Amino acid sequence: MRVLPLLCLLFSSSVWAKLPVFVSADWVQEHQENIKLIDLSSRDQFQKYHLPNAIWVNYAWLIKPQNGLQLSGGPDYMAKVLSQLGITPKDQVILYDNQGNLDASRLYWELKKLNHENVALLDGGSVQWVLKGYPVTQKMPKITPANYPTPSISSTDRLTANKQEVMAAIQNKQVALLDTRTKEEYLGSSKEKRTGHIPGAQLFPWQAAVDFRNGYQQRSAQQLTAFLEQVGITDKNQQIILYCNTAHRAARLFPMLQSLGFKQVRLYDGSTQEWSQDKSLPLKTGAIQ
Repeated sequence: MRVLPLLCLLFSSSVWAKLPVFVSADWVQEHQENIKLIDLSSRDQFQKYHLPNAIWVNYAWLIKPQNGLQLSGGPDYMAKVLSQLGITPKDQVILYDNQGNLDASRLYWELKKLNHENVALLDGGSVQWVLKGYPVTQKMPKITPANYPTPSISSTDRLTANKQEVMAAIQNKQVALLDTRTKEEYLGSSKEKRTGHIPGAQLFPWQAAVDFRNGYQQRSAQQLTAFLEQVGITDKNQQIILYCNTAHRAARLFPMLQSLGFKQVRLYDGSTQEWSQDKSLPLKTGAIQ
């Protein structure tokens, strides 16, 4: 008579245990009945094939234009989006795309701002899923709207940096600025106005996080730790601010750093789209520091 309650307890604990930042394709296949899958690939890609029961989300839905800038809509806005998708705070949500989780990472960041603990990224996304030989479908899932209440206290301030905080970080050697754009964007051009990087920022292109030759999975912790050491980041408690042009590419390094144990990582939502518009703010061109 004691076996059934024990089995229920074991089943419940295995399903609702706190998720790691990344889960494998094998894990997703095993837990499909207990998770909500969200696909952030392009609409065309989603229509060609997607994981069974996956919901499609347009990356543009994560953005709310404000004063000419492409920014996060904030907790209230995202709660409404999630409600329309049928997501609740209790759901185990697994995110993926077909670009090494470039787009999916932005939604991961948004969910973390809402204190949604049960969220993870499918390592390698749909690329790794297909390489594993797991089934895909063209069937569109039925979505039943739900209620995702805005949390009374969000983690927006803890996970987001504004331009005043970035300006202060330039003078504070205890805060690391990481530019996740290309080398060319980082260096800037002497022929154009307001290009280059924020002074003191180190270059860490977002693509460095992804092993494109190994099923688009995230690179090993050993490789990524070595890359970070090259730009002077070794302390897991160090404050880190990520940026690019619109915080799109920068968002990919947010889960990467979390998975490595870094505890104080923020995204500069305005990024250079905001920074370059303010002529009072410095930009530097030239060699990598």
